[in-house]
Amino acid sequence: MTITTTPTTAEPPVVVPAPGPPHRSVVIRGREYPVVLPKLGDVRLRLTAVIIGLQFLGQTVLRFKISIAQILVTMLICGVIEFYLTMRREHMIVWPASAFQTGASVGFILRASGTRHGDLWSLRGIHFFVIAAVVSMASKYLVRPNGKRHLFNPSNAGMVAVLLVVGPAYVFSEHLWWGPAGWRVGLAVALILFGGWWILRPVRMVPMGVAFLVTFGALIGVLSVLGRSFYATWRPEAVTGGSYFVNIALSPEVWAYVFFMMSDPQTAPKSRQGRIVYGVLTAFLTAALVYPQHTEFAIKVAILASLTTACAMVPFIEGWTHRRQRRRLDMAVDGTDTVSRGLLAGARRPAILAAAIIAIAAPIDTAALSADKSIVLIERDLPGPGVAPGGALHNPHRQ
Repeated sequence: MTITTTPTTAEPPVVVPAPGPPHRSVVIRGREYPVVLPKLGDVRLRLTAVIIGLQFLGQTVLRFKISIAQILVTMLICGVIEFYLTMRREHMIVWPASAFQTGASVGFILRASGTRHGDLWSLRGIHFFVIAAVVSMASKYLVRPNGKRHLFNPSNAGMVAVLLVVGPAYVFSEHLWWGPAGWRVGLAVALILFGGWWILRPVRMVPMGVAFLVTFGALIGVLSVLGRSFYATWRPEAVTGGSYFVNIALSPEVWAYVFFMMSDPQTAPKSRQGRIVYGVLTAFLTAALVYPQHTEFAIKVAILASLTTACAMVPFIEGWTHRRQRRRLDMAVDGTDTVSRGLLAGARRPAILAAAIIAIAAPIDTAALSADKSIVLIERDLPGPGVAPGGALHNPHRQ
C-alpha cells in the first residue's frame, strides 16, 4: 500500500512577549497619570536609609540637637514640591525619592539654636528648615543652565544660603566633634564607612571620595603645622595643633559630607578622571576657605560653600576631560571651547546668571566670616559688646 502525503507550509513560530511589570496609573480629572514607584536597588533609597540610621544614633546616643518633627517637616516640604512639579511637568506620579533624600540631608546637618537633645517633637526654628527646603528645591528646578541637569547639589545650596543669610545666632550645622572616642562614635563612623562603600561603589564615586579625603587631609595637616586654630562650643579653649587636624580632617561630619553629599552623581562629573579632578579641586577650595577662619561655624560653612563653587565648575571640568580624551584618541580638535561658547551664548539666560551669582557669592560671603568677631563670642558662649557679665548668651543650648 502506498501512502501519499501532502506537504504543508510550516507556520512561523509565535513569539510571546515576556510579561512586563503591571501598568500602574491613576485617573485625576479625566487625565491618566502613570505611577512610578521606587525600586529596591535605587541608590537614593540606600542613602536615605544610611542617613536615617545616623539620625537614629543621633537621637539615642550621640545627642544630636535635632527633633524628629524638624526632620519630617523638612522631608515633607521637599517631597511635596517635587511631587507637584513632576506631576505638572511630566504628567506622572513619581515617588519623590530625590526630594526625600534632600530633606533628610538638610535635617542631618542643619540645626536651629535653642533646640535641645531629647525634644523629639520640637518645632523650634522650623521656619529655617522650611526656608532651607524651599531654597534647595528652587536651586534644583530653577538653576539649570543647560535646561536639563541641575547644577548645584540641592541640599548643599539650601543650607549654605540659610547659614550665611540667617547667621550663627539662630542656626548652625552639626558639630565637627561628635563626642569622646568610644563605642558610640565608633558605631557612627562604622556606619558612615559602610554606607559610603555601599552607596559610592555602584555609582563609581569611590575614587572621587578618596581624592578629596587624601588631598584635604594633607592640606589641613599643613594648616595645623602652621598653627591655625578655631573656637567651638564643645571646648573651652581654642582647638589647635593635632586636635585641629583630627577635628577637621577626621571629623565624622566631614566624612558624611563627602560620602553622602559631595558624591551626588547628578552634580558631579561623569568620567572617572573628571571625578578625581573634582575631588582634588574641591579639597583645595575647601582648605582655602577654611584657612582664614577662627570659629567652627565658619569652618563648617567653608566646607559646604566650597562644594557650591565646585559644582559650578563641573561643566568646565567635563569640557577639559572631554578634550583630553579626544586628544588621547587622536581625534581632530578644532580648538573651540564648546563649554565657554555655550556659556557665552546663554549668558543672558536667568539660570546662568543665577548660577554665576551663587558660585561667586558663596565663597566671598564665607571668607567675610573670618572678620566677624561676634561669631567668636557666640562659639565661646560669651556675652556680646554692651552686655553685662552674666547677661544673656548668644547661643543658649548650643553646648
